[in-house]
Amino acid sequence: MREEHYWYWINNIEGIGRKTVWAMLEYFGSPKAVYEASEDEITTLLKKNTMIAAYLKSKNDKIIIEEYAQLAQKKVRFLYPLLKEYPRQYLDIPDAPCGLYLKGSLPPTHQKMVAVIGARNCSRYGLEMARFFGRELAKSGVSVVSGLARGVDGMAHQGALEGNGYTIGIIGGGIDRIYPQENYKLFMEMEQKGGILSEDNIGIAPVRGLFPQRNRLISGLCDGILVVEAMEKSGTFITVDQGLEQGKEIFAIPGRISDVKSVGCNNLIKLGAHIVTEVADILEVLHVKEKDNINNSYFETLQSVTSKMLLAPLEKMVYSCLRIEPKYIDDIINEAKIAPQEVCRALNRMTLNGIVMEVTRNYYAIKL
Repeated sequence: MREEHYWYWINNIEGIGRKTVWAMLEYFGSPKAVYEASEDEITTLLKKNTMIAAYLKSKNDKIIIEEYAQLAQKKVRFLYPLLKEYPRQYLDIPDAPCGLYLKGSLPPTHQKMVAVIGARNCSRYGLEMARFFGRELAKSGVSVVSGLARGVDGMAHQGALEGNGYTIGIIGGGIDRIYPQENYKLFMEMEQKGGILSEDNIGIAPVRGLFPQRNRLISGLCDGILVVEAMEKSGTFITVDQGLEQGKEIFAIPGRISDVKSVGCNNLIKLGAHIVTEVADILEVLHVKEKDNINNSYFETLQSVTSKMLLAPLEKMVYSCLRIEPKYIDDIINEAKIAPQEVCRALNRMTLNGIVMEVTRNYYAIKL
């Protein structure tokens, strides 16, 4: 067997976790030496009979080589710590992964990286802020990292792709298991234009217990973590806590004090996180030069949209009544003080042009 086969094997012994794997590597020196150890030698480290039995059962050259070949068939690359491609950032964190599975490419080494994270069940405001900051950070030459989940994660990735930048999703579970299914198209696009990374072998289901483990990889890869929207008690804070332990910069977007989905972000700011109201707030802390092509703030984006689009006077009046949060068509008509049919025509045209979206039937919102 080759070196990569031994690394693949030691990462996939059923019932033996990372800490034990690192202990075996430190004691014997290499995966090959662990593989070639006798039963008497291995019992110096593996005290449980179940672990010893799992070790002995796993040593099958033919099966190991066949399983490793399946990775190439699924266009998955296996990375281990001795490879040049293995992210060096992970060697600086506690409990570093012994092996990683990659589809697509890894982040450019010369770029800063920011994790954009938040609630799965987020508000319209959270979705648009994730998309906006993902896009503008990407346009600034910052790699966007997240967990490819629904809600904030998915929109951050989508924004980065819209900004023609790099984005990588770090997932819990096998890299061949797309979860959630609603992100199928995004998953495929990221495989082509960015990357998808997992610590878990192909075929492993994305069960709840794997997500806290993958969160340390999200924070470990980044220079900073941006929390877009989070409730007071949220899984998002597992990533934040790990980021703090790893010495990462923590950023948070403020929300209304009456909004339960913004309590977590507001508390982070009170505890010392960098408050973020525009992209420059992040770029300045990370020492990234601001580029001319970005829309630094939400208000700049609105001005950019209205200046680039040749909106008729009636359309400008209707557009001025819209917000990120969806608004019912009757409220738009009452606020604009324009005939209902004119409002409908204006909304239809702006929806077709991609600057307004019908979030649900007769509810319209600005699309940043």
